[in-house]
Amino acid sequence: MPMIIYQPLKAKQQEFVEFWNLRYEYAEENLYLNNVGQKLTEQRILELYRWKNGMKLSNEKRESVCRNFVKRRGELEQLQPNVNAIDFLARFADGGAIWRIFWLHCWRPNRFPIYDKHVHRAMAFINNGDPEEIPQNDPRKIRAYIERNLPFHAQFSALDGRDVDRALWAFGKFINEVKFPMVALNESY
Repeated sequence: MPMIIYQPLKAKQQEFVEFWNLRYEYAEENLYLNNVGQKLTEQRILELYRWKNGMKLSNEKRESVCRNFVKRRGELEQLQPNVNAIDFLARFADGGAIWRIFWLHCWRPNRFPIYDKHVHRAMAFINNGDPEEIPQNDPRKIRAYIERNLPFHAQFSALDGRDVDRALWAFGKFINEVKFPMVALNESY
């Protein structure tokens, strides 16, 4: 019978991204791939948010997406291409922090990375060895994205941004589900 153990190894950024990107699995990834980076039509926006939600949108969530993003998509054309995340998120101030950040990503996917609880956990663990959870309130989530996640993600600028997003998501999900001993992991290397 095959027996295995996990052994943490130090890795360069590219090795980390390659390893964890291969372990990324997300339902209906085609909804993202077929719609991101395209003109944001109503249908594409709804499919992107269905992907982000991980399942069909409830009526309440669909109404929120329509009200806060679909009906306001024309405003994206009024923005300067170099608008910063703070100004963008202030303009689109409704709809929940994570979904607003995802809207920012949908607008400029190559400039603004995806952010959620798994990415936050991965970022925190890589930075300080602690898989801290994402802040609970929206202003703190926005601040964590702007002040911590964007500079952190910029360290991976030489790599494909989508590969980095997938790798961080997969790693953050893994360290949450597996519950391996973090103290022993940090001390072992």
